[in-house]
Amino acid sequence: MEKSKFQRHPSKALNELYLNKKYQGANPSDAKILFVGRDPNWAADIDSKEMFSSVSKYLNDGVSFWKTNNIHHPFLLPGYKGDGKRYHSIFSKLKVESTYSDKIAFIELLGFPTTGMAKTYNKIFLEFLISDENRNHLCELDKLMNDQSKIIFIAWGLIEDFKIINNNNKDLFHKFANIDKSQLNINDLNEYGNIYIHRHFSDAISNGTLEKMAKKIKHILQ
Repeated sequence: MEKSKFQRHPSKALNELYLNKKYQGANPSDAKILFVGRDPNWAADIDSKEMFSSVSKYLNDGVSFWKTNNIHHPFLLPGYKGDGKRYHSIFSKLKVESTYSDKIAFIELLGFPTTGMAKTYNKIFLEFLISDENRNHLCELDKLMNDQSKIIFIAWGLIEDFKIINNNNKDLFHKFANIDKSQLNINDLNEYGNIYIHRHFSDAISNGTLEKMAKKIKHILQ
């Protein structure tokens, strides 16, 4: 079966939710721990699903959603079997308690919702990434990632994306320009200042890496 084309999400309702908050969970300016991803990807028909009311509540107030439902994301609700479930199921293995929901933020390289497979249509993703529309979002993300009081987790594949952004704008993400991936171990948790690099949660991330991440998170939150 052909993968659905990667594109900006067509849902007006979903795009409106992202106008006010280009992140999920806690406000990243206030959060202690950030998880940075590529793009906020949702099923193409998410706004027609019964669970969309839960998605709306989550995007409006991720902290309250986590505390109320004792799960950090609506993809973990009973009955949901679509894209994104594996990512958030693996994240749950970190065993972050809902009492810390105001300390955890999820933010992506793109500041608007998408659908489809970015990896399959990487050219389109890169066009979105370095577009004028996305520039202000990247500037804000750069400030967050340079805040040494925060601990930031990024998936392995984002290293190249940050390099591409830096090649197009030397003012942004300069700390990634000289990262040599050959000196890192994709199967481990790599420390680079206040940034930790690991396999994507949807990829073959090891239990050992998850244990190291959980230990680091617990130390920061307590």
